[in-house]
Amino acid sequence: MSAETIFVSYSSKDRPFALGLVKELQDLGANVWIDQLGIGLGENWDNAIEEALDKSGTFMLILSPTSVESPNVQDEVSIAINTKKKMVPILIEECKLPMRWQRRQYADLANNPDKAIHDILSFLGLQEKAAANIKKVLNLIGVSEAPKKFTRKKESENDNETEVHAEDLLVSDAEIDRAINMHKKGIKKNWQTTVITAVISVVLAILVYVFKDSGVITLDPMYAVIGCLSINLLSVRLYGSMRKRLRNIDLIELLKLKRERLTRVVNKLSNKEIEDFNTEFYNYITI
Repeated sequence: MSAETIFVSYSSKDRPFALGLVKELQDLGANVWIDQLGIGLGENWDNAIEEALDKSGTFMLILSPTSVESPNVQDEVSIAINTKKKMVPILIEECKLPMRWQRRQYADLANNPDKAIHDILSFLGLQEKAAANIKKVLNLIGVSEAPKKFTRKKESENDNETEVHAEDLLVSDAEIDRAINMHKKGIKKNWQTTVITAVISVVLAILVYVFKDSGVITLDPMYAVIGCLSINLLSVRLYGSMRKRLRNIDLIELLKLKRERLTRVVNKLSNKEIEDFNTEFYNYITI
């Protein structure tokens, strides 16, 4: 590891994680600068940050929803890109990246911490055996540990054993997204049917009212009213179906978040827990 300074850019919301990560990297011999530890008593913050950024050779960017919205972080990133500093973007929470930032490959601590830690240590020239130290701060971003790809033995039809990833036994994100789209299409169709039903009902009522004394329509107005009410009962049923679909969409969205949490500890899941999760999903796609 060279003595080259690593400048850390982050939002104040992510300070606990940033400080924890910096401390671990410093313990491993990295020369890391962060404002909370690098600015002395009485120093001007803006001047100190500008000087540290100018002297640094590597720019470490903590990516999160708040950091991409931070004007200070945006300014620091612009300077780092314009001065062609080496970049170490680290994603700690899913967020939409500005177009200019999307061109940079980032270490994904939020979804793939094992690989992310390996990439960070390799880039900084630190020993791979130090990965365990970095894992200590993962709980600060909601990742209690770097999950291992857990496999289970499954016998195929020809009695040969094959490996099955436990994560693959869960309903996939793609299936969840398709279920949400299915409900949305159902809601749209129900709305269209409701509008058509209402139009038919109104037209029928108008015809009966206009021609009731002309002899053109001999239908008893009472039967016409009953007919209109019967048609509108269909709208009531459609409205109930739409409400149920909307509720199921909300539940499926929550189920998607639950799946993200489960995949982080997938090696600890039992077959029953996986089956219960999948059953819960299938309950939400039925009407």
